[in-house]
Amino acid sequence: MKGEQLFKQVRSGLFYVEYDDFDFDKAAELTNERYRPVGPMCSGIRKGDCIGRNADVYAGFDTVLVMRLSRKCARYSSLGIVTDYFIPSLPDMIAGQEKDDTYCILPQLVGDGINEKGVAVMMFMVPNSEASEDRSNWGGRGWGKSAAYTNRSADKTYNTMLLARLVLDNAANVDEAVELVKAVNWFDPDRFSSSGNAGSLKWLVANPRKSAVIECIDNEMKIQITEDIDRPSSCTLTTNFSLYLLSKGIIQDGASGYERYDQMLELYDKEDDSIEGLKRILKSVSMPEKYSRDISDKFFFATDYLWCESPSGRHFTSTELYRGDAKRNPDFLETVNLEKSRYFDKSSRPENFKQSVTIYTALYDLEKKILHLMYNASPGDGRWFEFEL
Repeated sequence: MKGEQLFKQVRSGLFYVEYDDFDFDKAAELTNERYRPVGPMCSGIRKGDCIGRNADVYAGFDTVLVMRLSRKCARYSSLGIVTDYFIPSLPDMIAGQEKDDTYCILPQLVGDGINEKGVAVMMFMVPNSEASEDRSNWGGRGWGKSAAYTNRSADKTYNTMLLARLVLDNAANVDEAVELVKAVNWFDPDRFSSSGNAGSLKWLVANPRKSAVIECIDNEMKIQITEDIDRPSSCTLTTNFSLYLLSKGIIQDGASGYERYDQMLELYDKEDDSIEGLKRILKSVSMPEKYSRDISDKFFFATDYLWCESPSGRHFTSTELYRGDAKRNPDFLETVNLEKSRYFDKSSRPENFKQSVTIYTALYDLEKKILHLMYNASPGDGRWFEFEL
């Protein structure tokens, strides 16, 4: 119908689109080469019949697109979300209302979603260090491809950004999702954080009766699955560090991920299993759009300061400041107070400082297959929107 809007505006910055035609394999050829995971951090939680997440990105991105794929596109219909954080050209494409090359691959760039079987999947970053038990290998590497997981009998090789789409299109439960991803070769397109180190991805997968966390460590998949969905665990809470490495006593760089994890862990049993309970937990670990002295002390490390100097001249990394050994250092408290003053003083920020903000909060009802979404980017107003599959 002439003049019909391809992308429908829900509110300023938030849009909706429906797909009845999508070719995964054709789009994979473009996605494998063009797109790299980017971004600082996110928080995810599964509690009761719901799974939720904050999508935290660097400030300045404010376009969120909810997409629905029909059964004409895949084995199962689904809802998913993409942002201009992954696709900077997204606002222009929406304004042009055209089905260009980017439109054809957008479904593969979802950060989270749910399908008609009640299977939800969410993607998270593991920033600033190699996902490896061998710490001697941590550090920067050049642009290119790095094997995330190798199945030598597999005939398909995909960019890790495609994993969420593969699960949404084909998995009827968590077990099927795990088998699907294990049957493929996966690679990480290398990316640089502000420290020059490479990062990787991890995933939280859930259906009404199970939860799982999938991580790629040393070219192997470390998969944890639980049916005990009513207690906090590595399969019900996640942020931006490897839960597998943590179980081995290895703390990665990026202290804010641990801080947010501890905050959700503290609130998990204090809140009920309702949608409103999840909203409160995720709000407690959200990143505000603008700096304010109201920001919780827990999250002042959630910046791109890679070190801070104590009054005695010692330098601490963000991870050292989180770990217990640094907290026992006599300089620690003075260092924290000094860095907090820098954090709130705009004139003291380095030129390469990047603020993180929560662009949206998404809650998926696994039984009812409903997406509850709050658009947090400017000018967010705290309203929630519902999208039913």
